[in-house]
Amino acid sequence: MSDAWDEAAVGRLVPGLALALPRGPHRGRVGEVRATSVGGSLELHDFRTYQPGDDLRQLDWNAVARTDELILRVRQEEVSPRVEVVLDGSRSMALSPRKAARAREVALLTCEVGARQGLSPTLMVTGARPERTQGPACRTLLRRLEFDARDDLASALARLPPPRPCGMRVVVSDFLFEADLSALAARLSRGAAGVFLVQVLDAEDVEPSGGEGARLVDSESGAALEELLTEEVLAAYARRFGEHQRQLRAAASRARGVLLTAEATQPLASLVMGPLRPLFVAGGGA
Repeated sequence: MSDAWDEAAVGRLVPGLALALPRGPHRGRVGEVRATSVGGSLELHDFRTYQPGDDLRQLDWNAVARTDELILRVRQEEVSPRVEVVLDGSRSMALSPRKAARAREVALLTCEVGARQGLSPTLMVTGARPERTQGPACRTLLRRLEFDARDDLASALARLPPPRPCGMRVVVSDFLFEADLSALAARLSRGAAGVFLVQVLDAEDVEPSGGEGARLVDSESGAALEELLTEEVLAAYARRFGEHQRQLRAAASRARGVLLTAEATQPLASLVMGPLRPLFVAGGGA
């Protein structure tokens, strides 16, 4: 299998697929997908105590009278059916050419399947120079993309515009960095009716190969993390990796998101039929 990313393979898959949108009432072009964020729709979502900066017009005066506390009505926001793709542009995503290829392909497939469904795709890349584009320009951005950010996704998000409400957000990254994963997942799910965390991993991410003189190196900074990849170092890495994955799955679940792990050694078509099946469902129509 070629390590170069395959636009033709993406094109062959698009016509038969649709994105697995969150379930919700259909209300036409705008408001078709319901978000988990709060807003001004007529459907009541929950109650909570007032926090500085909240809209005082949402106070529930009956609840205030009963509890002697400032209680707000929290309502669901209905958002336009829009898909937002966030691609990690850090150097770790180019650990190997095939890892970079699968990441590009997943991002492009999401954008083009979403466009076929009328979901107005937006692509954001957290490279050294963050970029945001929409529609047909998504393919152009992916063609010239360089994975050149020297910080991880959690840090690079600060350079992007705030997330906008959307029907679905798909985040493509390896998620192999030290961060508050619960806070990260909550931030990535903010304003989205549904969120998928697509984790693209190369074989070396899962199981680094040892051998004489081999070292574990941070792909962003270039710093050596371990002097030599001895059996003890590899065993410790395996334990840390397993615990990291457990915490990442738990963080995604708490944010009402879905974690999907894709191995870069597999071609895109196999990933769509396997680990990415919850995101891409058969049945794309013209």
